[in-house]
Amino acid sequence: MENTIELIAEQLDRHAIAIIDNLLPEDVLQDLLSETKQLLNEFQPALIGRGITEQRISEVRGDRILWLEKDQLTKSQEIYFQFLEQLRERLSNYFRIGLPWFECHLATYPVGSFYTKHFDQFRETNNRIFSVILYLNEAWVPENAGQLRIYEGDEHYDIEPKMGRLVCFRSDLVEHEVLKTTQPRFSITGWIRRDEPTPVFL
Repeated sequence: MENTIELIAEQLDRHAIAIIDNLLPEDVLQDLLSETKQLLNEFQPALIGRGITEQRISEVRGDRILWLEKDQLTKSQEIYFQFLEQLRERLSNYFRIGLPWFECHLATYPVGSFYTKHFDQFRETNNRIFSVILYLNEAWVPENAGQLRIYEGDEHYDIEPKMGRLVCFRSDLVEHEVLKTTQPRFSITGWIRRDEPTPVFL
């Protein structure tokens, strides 16, 4: 795993994006997919914006999400979080920037849904530094669609959301969209951040 994390850092440095296949063992990936499907009734429509401007606009995105909490993880989710923690620490050292935490959620795109072209970093803040996506789409074929389209100036290329594929990219530099899917599409999507987590007061 250490070599994989080093490869991610080097690819990010050179290209602002890294793609790694077969990140986790097959049994862990299957557990993550199964757990995600079991929780679908708890998913909520994803919103755009933040704070008082946060809103649901179906013409922009159609995914549904469920945030993951570190104290409520399954064993398979803990394995993935351990990887994210190692990645956070390495990227912080490699790029010499404080990256104290990460956040992530389960995500599903129902049939016919999409997410139009955007950057992951909000206009009014710059706390999201790296976006990290782990795909959980078993037996994905091109006809399923839902590819991640990456824009580079006037050009673009598509990344297939295959089971076990990790995509990590600079949140402020990589413009992207999710193409309309013809099958339910699953992932764990997150961000490595440079701000401090907001405390929760009960």
